[in-house]
Amino acid sequence: MRQYDIKDWYWFIAEDRDNVWSSLQAASVPIADEGYAAFVAGGNTAAPIEFADLRQMFAEQYPGGMLDTYTASRRWQKEQSGITLSFGMPIKTDDRAQAKISGAYLAAQLSAAVTTPWHAADGTVHDLTADQLDAMNIELLTHINDCFSVSADVLAQIAAGTITTREQIDEAFAAPITQARKDWLKVEGRGNGNREHHNAKRR
Repeated sequence: MRQYDIKDWYWFIAEDRDNVWSSLQAASVPIADEGYAAFVAGGNTAAPIEFADLRQMFAEQYPGGMLDTYTASRRWQKEQSGITLSFGMPIKTDDRAQAKISGAYLAAQLSAAVTTPWHAADGTVHDLTADQLDAMNIELLTHINDCFSVSADVLAQIAAGTITTREQIDEAFAAPITQARKDWLKVEGRGNGNREHHNAKRR
């Protein structure tokens, strides 16, 4: 018998005995599938499980076992991976960094003259102005919005059957941000005009 490996195993979903879920393929396959036939020939058999329980197991132990759990994992990885700001400073974007950036942005709303030393992701220290803190916050939010937008697009394509592999999901998250998503906060009453409004209030 084969040693259990969640990355290459099979499960019956609920009462369905005509198909099995393959974690290797991240899809349901018929029991006539060549891989499953070899699995059975080796003295193994698929175990029954409810779909929701299988999804939860993959989410916790091996996101690659389903395309939607893999999408969630890739979104989180990209969101946390860091960005380089438009003025050249690399920053962390993990949850802790997000909280600090939000706090610094709020502090910058109190005074247009505020400056603060910021430790970049590469270990260098930069004295940031209020405008730079504003820009950092906007670029962080833009990055997060892009991660969730790509995720939504991918999930829609999974449902439509146009994305069927983990490699396609990787390609979607690796694609550069579109100009429209770069500009998602640049609408009337926001962007630079909004910062000028805040600067006027700070004065």
